[in-house]
Amino acid sequence: MSVAIIANPSAGRGRGQLVINKIAGVIRERRLDCELITTTGPGHAVESAAKASRSHEIVAALGGDGTINEVAAGIWETEAKLGIIPGGTGNDYARGLGLPREPGAALDVILTGKTAKMDVVREKDRIFCVVSTIGFPSTVLEYVNDRCDSWIKGSPVFLAGVFHTIRHLQCYRAQISIDDAKIETDVVGVVLMNMPWGGGGLKFAPAARYDDGMISVVIVKSIGRWGLMRALPSVYFGKHVNHPRVEILQGKKVCVETDVPLSKSFDGDLEGVTPYQAEIHPKAVSVIVSSSK
Repeated sequence: MSVAIIANPSAGRGRGQLVINKIAGVIRERRLDCELITTTGPGHAVESAAKASRSHEIVAALGGDGTINEVAAGIWETEAKLGIIPGGTGNDYARGLGLPREPGAALDVILTGKTAKMDVVREKDRIFCVVSTIGFPSTVLEYVNDRCDSWIKGSPVFLAGVFHTIRHLQCYRAQISIDDAKIETDVVGVVLMNMPWGGGGLKFAPAARYDDGMISVVIVKSIGRWGLMRALPSVYFGKHVNHPRVEILQGKKVCVETDVPLSKSFDGDLEGVTPYQAEIHPKAVSVIVSSSK
């Protein structure tokens, strides 16, 4: 079995390099047939994964959800299988697929696990396999990315981004089409899910599954600052599903238009603005999961 590992040393605000060092040691110690490829910047993982897929049966991503997204984008139309070694902050791919967070255990899954089929959602030239956002959640990401060199690291910077965004919370008019259904409403955000968790453990869509052929669409309608602040903790437990300002629907095609251009995110990476047009590609990529799953 031939494995290429596409590794991002900058993932997790430096944690990626620590994970790389550990995995490199395991590869040497066990004399594994693994090629370790280090990325140098945004987009490099897509190119490296596509190239590696031509000579390796498994192409694994070592890094955060953004790195895994890039590797998936590079191989999802090939015969290669996706492996995952979590090394980021949120690690929602690992959470949604039931994969271990410890690097050595994650590598063992890649070497001994079974193959599952995972849906891919395509939005124009981008894909995602976990979460895509418009509005409030994307604004939080913008805040975090603008402070990538800050002394504040990890979860605290995301928390600061949440409070900053709530203080400046805005509402937008949106026209949302989900298959044949059409909704026009005021929203603070729209979250599209292919797995239950996004944003580092927020259970946005408890019923979502990576292989059910459906996009779960979480619509957060007009809500005040204090109302949103009170509701946010319940998202960690999926208890927001009964909130009167939250609606969760499912479909295969989703279109979102807004009265002003809003930033879009894909598995934690920001790119482009609305309008938004997504379609699911069922079971489009093979991914290695635990054999006990």
